[in-house]
Amino acid sequence: MLERINIIKIIKDHLGTLRGLNQTSKRIHWKDLFLFFIIPFIIAFLLVRKGYSFEEELGNLIAAISIFGGFLFNLLAIIYSQMESIKKDANTENDKVKKIFINEIHINISFCIVLSILIIITLLLTKIDIPQFEYLYILEKFIIGLNYFLMMLFLLTLTMILNRVYILLKKGVVE
Repeated sequence: MLERINIIKIIKDHLGTLRGLNQTSKRIHWKDLFLFFIIPFIIAFLLVRKGYSFEEELGNLIAAISIFGGFLFNLLAIIYSQMESIKKDANTENDKVKKIFINEIHINISFCIVLSILIIITLLLTKIDIPQFEYLYILEKFIIGLNYFLMMLFLLTLTMILNRVYILLKKGVVE
């Protein structure tokens, strides 16, 4: 029953794209780990610690993330339609790398869509009010930090997708 909504495979596959093509281990490349997880965590921690809030822009953030999520669904359909033509034409070793590359773009877009859903949920959670909950302040700070982290991860992943689609288009793979 929960298999229909299980997003763990999308997350695992995305993490698998954060390694080099020639890398033999299945581990995330340390530079990608640093860029996609450590830096956003540190920045989110510092923003929460300094007391920065996005409460005034909450509606705009939800609208922007929702629009990006819709655009990503559209891009996912475009990439999926091109995957079939690339698979048919993949004969040389270079074409096989392109095939892997476009498959990873598909995975990254799916992950970004999942992120957009999670961001919208966590943005809505910032308005949560639990009366007589002793640790409400800590919970609010955690949710705000999680929002900052997820939004930075979303923007970095979106930038990676943009870069990969640009490379594919520039090399003439998607015509």
